[in-house]
Amino acid sequence: MTSLPASSLVETVANKIKQMILSGSLVNILPGERELGNRLSVGRETVRKALALLERDAWIAPARIKVPRRILKTTEEGSDWNVPSHPVQEKRGIIGFLTPQPLKRLAQSVLAEIYTISKILEEDGISVRIFEAPWILGNNPDKRLAKLVTKSECVCWILHRSSEQTQLWFKTHGIPCIVRGTSYQSSNLPYLDRHWAATTHHAAQHLWNKGHRTVGLCLPPDPLKGHQLMQKGFFSFTAQGWNPVLIPTPFETPLFFEYLAKAFREHPDMSALVATRGNQIVPLLSWVEARSLSIPNQLSLVSLTYEPFMERLLPPITYYEENQTKTVHKLIRMLRALTSGKSIKSISVIPEIYPGQSVSLRQPATSA
Repeated sequence: MTSLPASSLVETVANKIKQMILSGSLVNILPGERELGNRLSVGRETVRKALALLERDAWIAPARIKVPRRILKTTEEGSDWNVPSHPVQEKRGIIGFLTPQPLKRLAQSVLAEIYTISKILEEDGISVRIFEAPWILGNNPDKRLAKLVTKSECVCWILHRSSEQTQLWFKTHGIPCIVRGTSYQSSNLPYLDRHWAATTHHAAQHLWNKGHRTVGLCLPPDPLKGHQLMQKGFFSFTAQGWNPVLIPTPFETPLFFEYLAKAFREHPDMSALVATRGNQIVPLLSWVEARSLSIPNQLSLVSLTYEPFMERLLPPITYYEENQTKTVHKLIRMLRALTSGKSIKSISVIPEIYPGQSVSLRQPATSA
């Protein structure tokens, strides 16, 4: 007999149907493939393969045209495969949003995205729950991830600002998820993120075209793939006189100020800064004001992200932004496909630059 594909999802669905038979929620005959798929939040192809497994093990009768499948077994006797540790939920249930950041530190744009997703997916009977887990950026999150995922019973996950080890854990255990960020090559999980390398490369070129030569990139120390790509794009730009400077940007403001002061001592000709996150803007403006510097006359500033509070800043900050509505709807389509058992592809979004009044035109120094 030809063996059937034994993917973890197919076996999980087959075992869930078996559990429904044993519990008495399915009696005598099975519902159609479409109804089973809706109840188990998977696609019809996955249901069809799961039913083939059950038919092979004589739990259900063979399919007949326009005739419902009959249930042949009502006990565990004769079963030779194990129930997996992560059963599919009979109802569509919950999508987990896993982040290392406390809720109060999440960017306004992230909170707005979660709210929009929640409202739209309510129509599908799906809710979104935020899980704050700062330990996922640690060296060994595996045991705590296993406990969290098992206890939460989420149908799938959105991984926000996730480390390589966290992504590998989800990949290894076959947990349905989307990286809201960039996935590591080692995990190769589906992701939705901005094309950070292209964005920082464009910012470097934009500032160089304005006459800036020594420019600082303010980069958080978190071990995220997106941060690696930001640095790669910024430092891969090559032009005469271009001198990129990496400025570590920890969340603690006093320590951030120390790194800024050190960077300017070592590079007194630095004329512009690139903020990689919106939460860097206010500390940067405070540091600039404390030193009686003027934007953009003495120091230019570009933000790679947009946050609503930036609308109230003077001078207006030059920033990068994609169409948030389109991005959120792309994520929703990915989530719907994932909860239906369909394969999904990663998406990289190219943002546009929105010029403000925070970048000055400088006359670059010429060699004698």
